[in-house]
Amino acid sequence: MKAAHASALQEQIRYELQRNTHPEGFPTLPEIPGGRYTSDEFYALEMEQLWMRSWLVAGREEEIAKSGQYKLFDRLGKQVIICRGTDGEIRAFHNTCRHRGAPIVGDKCGKSNLLVCRYHSWCYDLTGRLIRVPEEHDFGEFDKAEHGLLEVRCETWDGWIFLNFDSGAAPLLDDLGQLVEDLAPLDMANLRIKGYLRYEITCNWKAALDAFLEAYHVKAIHPQTVDKLLDGKGTSIAMFKGGHTRMALPKRYSAQGGTWGTDDVERYDIETVPEIFRANNCAYGIFPNFVAPFDSGGFPLVTFWPTSRGTCECELIFVGAGPEEENAENSEYWRTFVENYDKIQQEDFQFLAGIQRSLDSGAFTGMTLCYQERRIYWMHEEFDRRIGIDRIPEDLRVKQLLAPFTAD
Repeated sequence: MKAAHASALQEQIRYELQRNTHPEGFPTLPEIPGGRYTSDEFYALEMEQLWMRSWLVAGREEEIAKSGQYKLFDRLGKQVIICRGTDGEIRAFHNTCRHRGAPIVGDKCGKSNLLVCRYHSWCYDLTGRLIRVPEEHDFGEFDKAEHGLLEVRCETWDGWIFLNFDSGAAPLLDDLGQLVEDLAPLDMANLRIKGYLRYEITCNWKAALDAFLEAYHVKAIHPQTVDKLLDGKGTSIAMFKGGHTRMALPKRYSAQGGTWGTDDVERYDIETVPEIFRANNCAYGIFPNFVAPFDSGGFPLVTFWPTSRGTCECELIFVGAGPEEENAENSEYWRTFVENYDKIQQEDFQFLAGIQRSLDSGAFTGMTLCYQERRIYWMHEEFDRRIGIDRIPEDLRVKQLLAPFTAD
């Protein structure tokens, strides 16, 4: 993060700690229509125009560190093989044989020098090229070069693997914009996976994501956890081009990293992390579906994935420094770290099923947001821009208001 940006962040925290009136010049936010969480039409637009055209985090490079290693991305009705070739390059392909559509791999991960369809043994190399067809002569005039696996856009950023089903999408780093520079000191490519948490939630995916885009709720539902660690009154918010956001809360303690109940924090310190990330909990929202509260003592990347209009999955991938072999299964530090986050997640999720029931009942017409919840509104504006405002029914659109207040 540039020194000027860090200085502006700290200045906004000081302003928020003293503020007791609505910020001059900031608009009153219109209601966000509840139908955006219940409409089958809006959900279909999201699936087609948003999810199929956005960069989606699909895993870590370390999961396929060696040639021939692969993992399977299985979300959004898509199955994609992500593998590392003999040349060290990471590529992604639809898990669909070009013969009759059978899946190539069935395991979530594995290692193989060749990708062989289990149905009729069509064989592909790690670049997706079709190299062997049993009894090829029976296919007549047949060109293997025209029947390779169908590739999916795949790019990496600082240790993370991303997919995009839109071949014409802008490059990943261009999409991330300022976040690349802001987060470079975290040196994420050299961190390692320390644990996972996964949840199935009975609500629209946006309702779950919303809970992680504001600190207005901290005193009410996290009195014995987050509120003891962070000062929500000082929340600094930045909105960036592309729907990305940042929310920084000043720490009450643990300024050197870690979480409550952990010892020997210095051993797990990410040494390159600057003071701005130590004194504050800096949580970034990366469009469309992930947030991460970055910290010098390790952190989770939290993603939300729709499984239907009214259900979703949440996954946390914890990464950190320290001995590579240590993780939540064999380390007290990481076990405590993950357990504490699990407690916070359960607090965040406790009202979501009830919120969805209210939305589905028609009794709740929409969300009335305050200044502290403007990250939610900014994300909804970007949803509409990505989908195409003209495609969205008028009664489900949100007014485009917040561009003058972005940090770009």
